[in-house]
Amino acid sequence: MNEVRVSIAIERPIEQVWSLLGGFDWLPRWLSVIVSSTLSDGGRLRHLKTADGAIIVERLLTFDEDQKQYTYALLEGPSPVIDYVGTMSAKSDGQGSTLVSWSSTFLVKDADEAEVTRLFENLYCEGLEHLKNIIESTN
Repeated sequence: MNEVRVSIAIERPIEQVWSLLGGFDWLPRWLSVIVSSTLSDGGRLRHLKTADGAIIVERLLTFDEDQKQYTYALLEGPSPVIDYVGTMSAKSDGQGSTLVSWSSTFLVKDADEAEVTRLFENLYCEGLEHLKNIIESTN
């Protein structure tokens, strides 16, 4: 099982960060590779479209508003992985800033494990940096 975990500190209160991060349907608002997201199955499935036209379908597994965390599973998409489970979370540092984490576990199928892991790590880093820039540029 492969694991990727990326974290970033955002100089804003957790409520402000979670108001953007915590929307299961809101990836297009801060992850540039995702151009659209549509929910189905009562909000438990998200159908994502990437900038290059690929379709990704993910299922919301858990959502905890109090803990500011959700987990999701990749059901279909172009990545050569199986058993992918991702987690988005936000934790207050107690001093007005928030630590955001994006992590996942998965198995790589018919591809180079190190390369696939690096691709996910780069995606998470770029996404969280963009999220940080968006949130910190607003009052």
